[in-house]
Amino acid sequence: MSKPVLVLLHGFLGAASDWQELQTNLPDVHCVALDLPGHGASADMPLHRMADFPAWLHQQLTCRNIRHYHLLGYSLGGRLALQFAVTRPEGLQSLILENAHPGLDSPTARANRAQADARWAKRFYREKLTEVLADWYQQPVFHDLSPHERAQLIIARSHNQPRALASMLCRCSLARQASYQDWIKTTSLPMLYLCGEQDLKFRTVGEQLAATNPQLHVTCLAGGHNLHRANPDSMAVALRQWLNAFTF
Repeated sequence: MSKPVLVLLHGFLGAASDWQELQTNLPDVHCVALDLPGHGASADMPLHRMADFPAWLHQQLTCRNIRHYHLLGYSLGGRLALQFAVTRPEGLQSLILENAHPGLDSPTARANRAQADARWAKRFYREKLTEVLADWYQQPVFHDLSPHERAQLIIARSHNQPRALASMLCRCSLARQASYQDWIKTTSLPMLYLCGEQDLKFRTVGEQLAATNPQLHVTCLAGGHNLHRANPDSMAVALRQWLNAFTF
């Protein structure tokens, strides 16, 4: 019996290497971690627009001869994974979202998010990266991080290219993303939503989505926004249970 294939998409500022510890805990799964456009090995090829991502990911899968797979995305990676599932679902066996937003319905919320992302993008473009990162990780969504963890992340993320980050932040802003909440209500694609007990915002998002479609299952784990970094052992257990429900 062949191993299930799990394609991994990291979040904004991250890299394929972010998944290393989780992958170590999944020896029976063929994990394929990718550097998103504008990040890591893909830093020199940022997206011109968010709508270009499905074609980019399809190309990545094709060149690796991946035809049947599960797709896991964290935060920005989860939003891009959701977009991909809606537009190019061929061969996709399930969608796994880790603390990812399904999209904004309110024009006011979109406008506010666009302004906030534009301010951050300007800072990434103009200011010293370590100083911007120090403020970035003070945002409420990262409240569970200790001072030591914040310092580690700042060091790890300081290798990014600021201009590529600014471009990705603007072009893949939540303000530009379509709302997929209606699609989630009606899709037959199996979905797993992983959220952190300390991440109240996204825990609420997951619970609200699950209430609209019994195909979507929510698993809440100890930790905050970034579960695969803070709690890779428990996340691996949840993923194995999910993947074992499929026949390969």
